[in-house]
Amino acid sequence: MKDQLQEILDSLDEKTPRSRLAPYRDFIAKLRRRKYTYREIRRILREKCQVQVSISTLHDFVHTQSRKKTQRPISATAVSERPEPKKAEKTPEIAPLFTPKSSPLVGTSDEIRQRIATLKQRTAQPKPPETKRFEYDPDQPLHLVTED
Repeated sequence: MKDQLQEILDSLDEKTPRSRLAPYRDFIAKLRRRKYTYREIRRILREKCQVQVSISTLHDFVHTQSRKKTQRPISATAVSERPEPKKAEKTPEIAPLFTPKSSPLVGTSDEIRQRIATLKQRTAQPKPPETKRFEYDPDQPLHLVTED
């Protein structure tokens, strides 16, 4: 079966690259590693290689090529050769660096209950009366009220 599939592959012609930038892939990658901008690479390709492309086309090509490098095909053998994930180690408990004695979190449960009861007994401070900023009269335009 493998021989038959290999014969089929050998009989097929190589496909031409889909992008006219494909022959310059390594050249463009080296320029990007040397910190050349897309505008500068476009100018070099136009002047030295007689290849006219837009900046967005160049950008898309570079990003497509970088994605292809990071994606690897997964085969059945690759899956079986993966190392088993490490078991989570128990992390040691970390003591707080500083706990002030006046902290509301410090105290016995009776002290904390007493503080909560005291807070509940407090009365809310009355809000100051609101001053009218404007008055609405459907027959009159809107006017701001001054405090004079």
